[in-house]
Amino acid sequence: MTTWGLRGFIFAVCLMPLLLVMLAGCAPRSLPPLNFTPGAIVESVQSEVSLSFNSPKGSGGGRGYLVFRKPDRAHLVILTPFGTTVLEAFTSGDRLTIVFPSREIAYSGAYDEIPAKAGLQGWKALRWIMEGEPAGAGASRGEVVRVNREGKRETVWYTDAGLLARKLTEDGDEVVYHDYRSVDGVPFPLTIEFRDRRGTTLKIGFDEPEINKTVAESALQPRLDGVTVLSIKRMGEE
Repeated sequence: MTTWGLRGFIFAVCLMPLLLVMLAGCAPRSLPPLNFTPGAIVESVQSEVSLSFNSPKGSGGGRGYLVFRKPDRAHLVILTPFGTTVLEAFTSGDRLTIVFPSREIAYSGAYDEIPAKAGLQGWKALRWIMEGEPAGAGASRGEVVRVNREGKRETVWYTDAGLLARKLTEDGDEVVYHDYRSVDGVPFPLTIEFRDRRGTTLKIGFDEPEINKTVAESALQPRLDGVTVLSIKRMGEE
């Protein structure tokens, strides 16, 4: 072995214990127990969000803002990288309104009127996706088969702490909840992943959500002054 090779070998041997200590310090640490108020439930959410989706019609993603109030009122804003609004979506009951501010056009109508080519059927699942349960409700029930509010048979799984982890309907629609955090005593998943039977997937990431704060009615109402409103049946014609 050359002098340089010998010195390099000795240097590496001497450095190894330090590297091991550093790597040990960087090893993932288990999160502390999630402290929450038993029986607490999500009534409303206001949060910056990141979105990514895949569907037979295409894929994409972006950032925006979501306001949700039980049971089915929602307002989602999708932004460009420059901060301008690409679209706004509003849900209320069985109706959906999509607004494109730059085009001054909106589409509005019942979920059942949405054409298949528009790729918007997943919006109907929003209430089911965001439907909460009292914190700790499944503490002693790891897996449950039940009938949901839509009258569909579903299988539900819970975490060890009794928090909702996954739901799967008899039709094949699935939603998974990850990364629970306690926000003012209310457990909330920072990541939600949805997949429907058609192969459409949606991943929502929440950034510092505000839970159960007052939601102004104006935040859930589309502003349609100067906007041409078309039937949602025409969505996807362009």
